[in-house]
Formats: sequence, structure tokens, C-alpha cells
Amino acid sequence: MSAVFGDQQQSGFLGNLWEEHRGWVVTAALLLVSLIVWKIHGSQTVFPENWSAAFPFADKVDAFDQWVRPFIQPTTRAVAAGVVALYTVLVDFLQFTQWQIVFVILVLPAFAYGGLRLGLLAIIAVGSWLVLDFWDESMETLSLMSISILISIVIGVLMGIAASQNDHLEAVIKPILDTMQTLPAFVYLIPAFYLFGIGPPGAILATVIYALPPVVRLTNLGIRQVPAGIDEAATSFGATRAQSLIKVKLPLAMPSIKLGVNQTVMMALALVVLATFIGSPGLGDIVYQGLVRLNVGKALEGGLAIVLMAIMLDRVTYAMGHSEHISASRHDHVFRLFPQSLENVKPILYLEYGIDWAWRQVAALGNLVALMVTLAVCRLVSLIDTDTAGRLRDIMLARSFLIASLVLIGILLLLEAYTDLYGKFPRDWEYSFRTPVNQYMDELVTDKLFYAITQSIKEGLFYGLINPMNTFLKGLPWWYTTAVFTLGAYLFSGRGLAIATLLGMLFIGATDLWSFGMITLTTVTVSVLICFVIGVPLGILSAYSKTADTLVRPVLDTMQTMPVFVYLVPVIMLFGAGQVPSVIATVIYALPPLVRCTTLGIRELPSEINEVTNSFGANLVQSLTKVKIPMAIPAIMVGINQGIMMALAMEVVTPLIGGQGLGLQVFDGMNRASIGISLEAGLGVVLLAIILDRLSQAWTRTQRQAMGML
Repeated sequence: MSAVFGDQQQSGFLGNLWEEHRGWVVTAALLLVSLIVWKIHGSQTVFPENWSAAFPFADKVDAFDQWVRPFIQPTTRAVAAGVVALYTVLVDFLQFTQWQIVFVILVLPAFAYGGLRLGLLAIIAVGSWLVLDFWDESMETLSLMSISILISIVIGVLMGIAASQNDHLEAVIKPILDTMQTLPAFVYLIPAFYLFGIGPPGAILATVIYALPPVVRLTNLGIRQVPAGIDEAATSFGATRAQSLIKVKLPLAMPSIKLGVNQTVMMALALVVLATFIGSPGLGDIVYQGLVRLNVGKALEGGLAIVLMAIMLDRVTYAMGHSEHISASRHDHVFRLFPQSLENVKPILYLEYGIDWAWRQVAALGNLVALMVTLAVCRLVSLIDTDTAGRLRDIMLARSFLIASLVLIGILLLLEAYTDLYGKFPRDWEYSFRTPVNQYMDELVTDKLFYAITQSIKEGLFYGLINPMNTFLKGLPWWYTTAVFTLGAYLFSGRGLAIATLLGMLFIGATDLWSFGMITLTTVTVSVLICFVIGVPLGILSAYSKTADTLVRPVLDTMQTMPVFVYLVPVIMLFGAGQVPSVIATVIYALPPLVRCTTLGIRELPSEINEVTNSFGANLVQSLTKVKIPMAIPAIMVGINQGIMMALAMEVVTPLIGGQGLGLQVFDGMNRASIGISLEAGLGVVLLAIILDRLSQAWTRTQRQAMGML
């Protein structure tokens, strides 16, 4: 009896051990078998040529494009003409209106929704465009973004509402949105260029496609998350389905919709910058010129202007989405132009009592002007309709900032039309740091010690990681690599992912992209490995040290918001062209999420863990390596997952500095004016992204289950 009990106990122990370490065991076993197969095969794999001949995907797409273009191009050109007209009106207003007026228009919303701190940030951001002499380019970028965002919001909200009311429509839209979000941004530019023309119309329509998914998803999600009881209550009071949607569900879903708008704004800015490849004007063109001419200073100036624009738009739209609901009652808080005290902004400014008193007087005067304008308008309305004037007064008191802002802008416009009050931005106030930056880079590149260091890094990466990994992946038989990915998908996630993985790998091979796909896989693997080696220790340090976190956070923010073109200029100057600079640029772009997720995973662990480990006599290193890091592995894996996605996104940019993966085929299609070649390569990136994303998510889920977190 005891023997049976002992066998059961041992079996249970082995079962738990298998569940806990299944992912590592399977990975190690697959790696060992792969090394044996590679040693036996020992040559570069070739996908069967008859399969590629039987699947002429690019030729069929190009043939379809040639057939359909005459039918739809007149319509698309008409749409493009309308978009150009709207763009021309907006950009002419922003560029030819006095800069003081546009400055006020852009800064006031930041004061309205974010107070003094956000207002000061907006002043710095908008002022930088003037100081750097990028005012016209910034207005072009803002015009492109404004029109793109407007179209995206209108279409996205309507699609999200429709999807929330129809499950079948949601099922149809969801995979389309998945493809739109994972397809490389460059792929959008090709059909946009052919259908809508070069310049602003193609850039705007491509941006709409790229920036549309977040607002559709979050509108759909926000409406579906409205509790069913609220809908039933509205129906019981006699509301129709349309009335319940418009008057109940949409207002309750508004925070989610606003968050979708915030995400759409950021994605629109990202693609508007990339759209310089199809003749889009603006700040992106400044950065691209710096890349082409290896002018680090110019690219850095343009990148700084874009970063400040991104931060300002992100903060303002976020503040608008999270602003407190303003009641229509005049007894509630008024939407004030200025905060009543500077007590909350002392971290920014050191304030003496007299300065704070002076500020309160300015704030009181500004709010008094807003109140007087509001009451004057209401008084005029009351001469016509007393009841309407009362309701209008309540609303306008809550929106006194808006009224005062409109009056201020109107006064400024009148002064511009009838006076010579304004002048151009003083040349003495402009400043350019491109010359000292370029001089510093020239000295750095020619320094013998620094050159030796960069060459050592380059050779170490190439001969130590990139070349061995490339040789290994190319040397494996295509059928074996496909089987390994398919088997891994089946073990970690099940039949559905295994079938999708099998079809994705066969598509990459049948379109004659297998070699390019293995190069892409090499770049992504090496980049994520380096990110892991650097990011995890940095994330742990940030979790334990507030000083380190304070220093690291702004660097990570800059790395995430800085246009990728800016990375490429110094990287190619220091390391030349090829896969090494491609990996280095990818590491810079993909590192932030891994650092952030590691920091978050360590910090969110229960505080009781420290007490338990201390009671057992564990020191800091033992507590970290044996308890905290294993428990934070799911969070770290989320960072690795995000790093993989961002590394794949960089694949379509790295060909600019000698990258050789699937992104090179996207550029090749653009150069040949072939939608088919670019589309099949773009789909190859998408399929790899889906496979690696689902595999890493499934592996993370397995670890969470083993640790009892699910």
C-alpha cells in the first residue's frame, strides 16, 4: 500500500515538475534536435521551385491591379482632389496666418484640459518649431494629421458602432483590423501612391488606413462594455434601440472612444512621417533629407520637433479623454482659463509668496474676462428668449474657457486684418544646433580609439551572433523549420495556431521569400536577445532605484517617440551599412518595452515576498534570482513579445541602411512599381509577426498557469 502511495506521490511530483518547466524542456529539446539536423544537412536550404512556380502570388496581384485600376482610379482621383482642396485650405490658414495667432490656437487647448503644466509643455513644443525654423514644415505635418485624424474618427466611430450592434460584422471586421495593424506601414504607401497620387492625398489616405483600427476597436469595446442592465432600463422607459444607443450607450462609452482617438493621433503621426517616401511634405522630409545626406544634426533637429509634437498631442488628447465631466449647472466648477494657485506646480517653479499672489491676480482677471463675455452673450440672448438664455448661461459658465478663447482668437484675427501689429518671428531668437552636432560626429568618427571600439562591436556582433544564426537558420531544411514552428505552436497553443503557422510558413516559402524570411528571423532573434541581456538588468535596476528610474524613463520615452529615421543616421555613420547597423537600430527601437515590463513585473510583486525571503535568511541577490525574477517572468515575456513586434516593424525600415530581410523586398517592389512584390513581402512580415506573437503569448500563458497565476 505504501509503495502504491509512494508511486502516486512520485508521479504527481513529476507531473508538477513537467508542467512548471514544460516550456524550457521543449525549447531545449527542439534546439538540440535542430543542431543535429543542421549538422547532417549542412547546406543552405532551397524551397522547391515547382511550388513557387505554381503559386505566382505577386504576378496575380499585379495583374489584378492593372485590371482594376482603370475602373476605380477616376473615383480615387476625385477623392484625392477633395482631400487636396481641404489640405490646401488648412495649410494656407496655418502658414499664412500670423504665427502669434496660430500659437495661441495651438496652446489654449493644453491650458484648458491640462492646466498650467500642460500649457507650459505646449508652449515649449510649439515654440521649438519657431526657434528651430521649422514652422512651415510643422504646419504641413499638422495639416496632414488633422485631416487624417478627422477622417479616421468619422469612419472609425461609425464602424465601431456598427460592429457593436452586429456580432457577424464584428467577426468580419476583426481579422481585417488585425491585418491593418500588423501589416508594415510602408505597404500602405504603395496602393495609396497609385490610387490617390503623390504628395498629400496619398499620405492622408494611407494614414487613415493605418490609424483607423484603434478607434474602431475601442468604440466597439466601449459600447459592448456598457452593462446590460442600463440598456434594459432604457428600454423599459420606452427608448428605441437607436435612442438607447445615442443617448445612453455612446455617452457611457465616450472615455473608451476618446482613448481610441488618442491612439489614432499617435499612429497618424508615425505614418505621416514615413509618408515622405511618396512625396509627403512636413517634418518627415526634414529627417529624411538628414538621412540621405548623413546630416546627423539636421535629422536630430527634425526628430526633436516631431518628438515634442508627439508628446504634446499625446498629453493633450489624453487629458481631453480623462477630463472630468462638466455639469451644466452653474453651481458646479467652471472651466477656468487659469488655475487659481500655483501650489500644484511648485516642482516646476520655485515660488515665493509674492509671485503666487501675483499669479492669483492674473488668474482672477483672466477668469473675470471669460465670465463677463459669457454673461454679455447670455444677456443678448435673453432679449429674444429668457428660457433659452437661462439654459445657455448654465452651459456657457461650464465652458467659459471656450468662450473666452474664441473671443481672444477673434480679436487677434481682427487685429491682424486691420493693423500692422504683428511681425515675423525674430531671426535673433532662432537657434540651430545641427552644426555643433555634425562637428562632434565628425570628430567622433575620425577618433582612432572610438573607431576601434565600434569596429570591435561590429565584428563581435557579426561573427559572434548574426553570421552563426544566419548560417544555422539557412542551413536547416525548410520542411524541418516548418515542422518545428508548427509543433511548437501545437504544444503551446493547440490545433488552431498549428494550422495557421503551417500555412504561414508555406506561404513564405511558396512566394520564394524563404531566404529573406530567415534573414528577418535572424535579425529579430539577435535583436531581441540583445534587448533581453540589456533590458532585464536595466529594468531590475529601475525597479529597485528611484534615481535610476528617473534617469532611464525620459531616455525610454525619447527612444519610443523619436522617428526611426533619426536612429539610422548616427548608426550608419558609426557602423557602416549591413546587418550589424540594422540590428543596432532595431535594439534601440525595441528595448523600451522590455525595460518597462521588467520594472513593472518586479514592482507589482506583493510586498510580503520581501518579508518571507528575509525570514528564511535570503539576501538581496538570492531573493531576486530565486523568487522575484521567476515570478516576474510572465511580465518579462510580455516585454519580449512587444520587443518582437517592434523588431519586425523595423524590418521595413532597415533596408535604408543595408538590411537584407523581407523589408528589402518591400522596397524592391516600390522601386519596380510592383504592388504584388511589396504585398507578398509585407504579408511575409505579417505572418511572421502573427506566428511569433501567438507563440510567445502561448508560452507566457503556460508559465502563468504553472505558477498558478491563471
